[in-house]
Amino acid sequence: MLRQMLPAIALMGVAIASGCAQTPEIPLSAVAVASEPAPGWRPFSPDSPWNTKIAADVPIDPNSDILLAELGKSGPFYVNIAEWSVMVKYFDSAKAPKRTVRALYEGRYGPGFGPREQVPIPADAFDPATPPSQSTYFTLVDPVRNLAWDMRQSGQSPDGAWHAGFGAAVDLSGTGVSIPWMKAERADLSAGARPSGAPLIAGLIRVDEVKAGRIDHALAFATPLPLTGKFVPPASTDLSAESAGGQRYTGLPMGARIQLNPDYDIDNTLLSPGGKVVARALQEYGAILVDQAGANVLYAESGPDQVAAWEGVLSPSDLQILLTPEFIALNFRVIDGGEPLPGIPNAYN
Repeated sequence: MLRQMLPAIALMGVAIASGCAQTPEIPLSAVAVASEPAPGWRPFSPDSPWNTKIAADVPIDPNSDILLAELGKSGPFYVNIAEWSVMVKYFDSAKAPKRTVRALYEGRYGPGFGPREQVPIPADAFDPATPPSQSTYFTLVDPVRNLAWDMRQSGQSPDGAWHAGFGAAVDLSGTGVSIPWMKAERADLSAGARPSGAPLIAGLIRVDEVKAGRIDHALAFATPLPLTGKFVPPASTDLSAESAGGQRYTGLPMGARIQLNPDYDIDNTLLSPGGKVVARALQEYGAILVDQAGANVLYAESGPDQVAAWEGVLSPSDLQILLTPEFIALNFRVIDGGEPLPGIPNAYN
């Protein structure tokens, strides 16, 4: 639905032409079955910003009304599911083959993805039949060991070699927040697949949560016109403009959190049952800005099996009947995230 990055398949030729050593393809028989999350599984620690409910007396940004009016101009909220969300593969990392992932852009790689690092990747992780428009974000998640390997613009060349525009290993038992880029040993070590540095699993709407009737974490969202060159935690870096002409000096910075009025009566609305589950999460935990997109969107897990499982549970348009531009301006608020921090001079995102 909404294009954010160049399709991964369009970049495969770059990796093939690099002339690097090839890694032989590993047969499917060498791979264990996927390790699905246990009921109630939730990534990150209880004190993570992603898992912390918004307090009743939380400070509100003094410019909340202005920021929300601007946000509403980008239209209603949609849920990215089948396209431009995050493809998730749950697996047993201890039994998966270890592979080298080549960087599409020289020197740009995060923790766990260096030239000498080996990343566990099952041979059936990438489905060649998956449309390239489905996603450019891909995360391998081991829910038993609470580990993940995030990739942007990832893919496999015909010889089986893997590549990524950026990759980062994530400890899902931690807070899910990297230290700001200016405090890191190397700036890209605080970055992630997303422009905000947020892990890909953070804030994803998951099928099992909506089916269970409750989401116990903040949601991730994107908007077309965020502030550039600034961020607030839990982001660790910023969305940098590609050129001086692309700089935006107004709008929400990466890491900003919005909240649906907790007193709004969600039950007496025309939202679908799945839409009501999402709306209640927006009331209790809010949504954190992690990316830029072509519209106001939330993100749902979008692996091939997950897309099929969403049928009858949640659809991309389920929220727009209520979360219209006018509604956003009147019934949301921006949580005060403090003074925005300066963005990284030479963006890795």
